[in-house]
Amino acid sequence: MKVPLVILISILIVLICAIQLASANQKGVVIIEFNYTVDSGAQDYFQSTLTYAEQNGYPVIIIMNTPGGYLENAFAIASMITNAESQISITTYIPPGDMGASAGSYIAMASDNIFMGNGSFIGPSKPYIIGGTALEEQHVVNASLAYMIALAQSHGRNVSAVATMVENNTAYSALSALQVNIINGIANSLSQVKNILGYSGYNDINFTESPVQQFESFISNSTVAGFFILIGTIAILLDIYHGSILLSVLGIISIAIGLWGSELIGAQPVGLLMIFIGMALIFLEIKLGHGLAMLSGVFLAVAGSLLMTVDIPYSSNVPYLSFGNYALIAVEATLLPIGAIYLIALRKAAMRAPAKVGPERIIGKNGVAKTDIIPGKEGVANVLSEDWTATSDETIKAGEKLVVLEYNEGKIKVKKIN
Repeated sequence: MKVPLVILISILIVLICAIQLASANQKGVVIIEFNYTVDSGAQDYFQSTLTYAEQNGYPVIIIMNTPGGYLENAFAIASMITNAESQISITTYIPPGDMGASAGSYIAMASDNIFMGNGSFIGPSKPYIIGGTALEEQHVVNASLAYMIALAQSHGRNVSAVATMVENNTAYSALSALQVNIINGIANSLSQVKNILGYSGYNDINFTESPVQQFESFISNSTVAGFFILIGTIAILLDIYHGSILLSVLGIISIAIGLWGSELIGAQPVGLLMIFIGMALIFLEIKLGHGLAMLSGVFLAVAGSLLMTVDIPYSSNVPYLSFGNYALIAVEATLLPIGAIYLIALRKAAMRAPAKVGPERIIGKNGVAKTDIIPGKEGVANVLSEDWTATSDETIKAGEKLVVLEYNEGKIKVKKIN
C-alpha cells in the first residue's frame, strides 16, 4: 500500500510544478487605453498602471488618442515612463485617424518606440499660459523645447524635426513623422504592432481609467471646480430657510469637491479668493434680501473660477474654454439668478409669517377651558390654539368660554364669558 501512495504524491508534485511553470512562462503585455485629456486623473492612471507593469515585468503599449492637456501632468507622465524604461519596454501606438497631440506628444516622445497608423498625427507641441505675459510664455516654451529635445536625443530621434513641433507648432502625419525619423514605423492595427515588437504570443492585459481617476479628470477644470464651490454655497444657504440638514451635508461635500479640483490644477490663490468673497456676498443676502449681494457673489464666483487657471501652462489641441466650459458658465448664469429670486421670495415669506403666540398677543383674546379652573387652583385653558396654565378668581368649568385678563411668568389669568 505504501508504494502506490508514494507514486500518487509524486504525480501530484509533478502536476503542481508543471502548472506553476506554465504560469511563469505565460507572457503578457500591458495595454494602456489612453483616449483621455492629459490631467491629474491621467497622471494617477499612468502611475498605477506602470507600477503594475514594473512589478510583473510586463512590457507596455500605450494606445494613444489625446488632444492634450496640462503640461505639468504631461511632464510627470513622461518622467514616469523614462524611469520605468530601465526595467520594461514602453511603446506608444497612435491608431489610424487618432492623434498624439500637444501634451500627448511629450508622453509619446518619452517612449522607447512610437508607431502610428495611416491618417494619424503627432504634435503640435507648443505650450501656452492662460493669461500669461509674452516673457512667461517664452520661458515655458524654452523649458518645453529643452525637455522635448532631451527625450528625442535619449531615443535616437531627429532632434531638429522634434524641435519644430515646439518652436513652430508643427504637426506630423504618420508618413511625414517616419520620413523625418520621429517614429519607428507605421502600423494600422495593434496586432501588427505586437508582431513588429515580438509580442505576437503575449496576452493583452488591458487597463482603462478607474471611476475615481475619471472623476479626478472631470474636476481638474477650474470652471467645474468653481461650479461645485458655488453650488455647495447655494445649497447651504437654502438649508437655512428650509431647515433640512441634507442640503447642508450635500453643500459641504460639494464645496470640498470644488476645493479638491482647485488643488489638482494648482489653482491661483486670487481666483479662490474671488470665489470665497463671492460666497460671503451670497451669505450676506440673508440679511439684505434685495438680491444685489447674491448676483454680485455669483459674478465674482464665476470670474474667480476662470481666473484660477491664470499662469498655469497647458498644451492642448483644443481651446481651454471648450463647448463644455461655455455650457457650464451658461448654466450658472441662467440658474443662479433664478435661485437668487427664489431665496428672496423665501425670505419675504418668512418675514410675513405670523410670530409665535406670546404674551403681547394673548391678552384680551378669547379661549376655552380645557379643565376646571377653580380659585386658588390652576387649570388649563386653550387660547389661540395653544394650551396655557390658567388661574381665575371664579370657577370656570371645562368647556366654558373665557377671556384672558393678564399674563405673568408663563401663566394667564382668565375670567368666564357670560
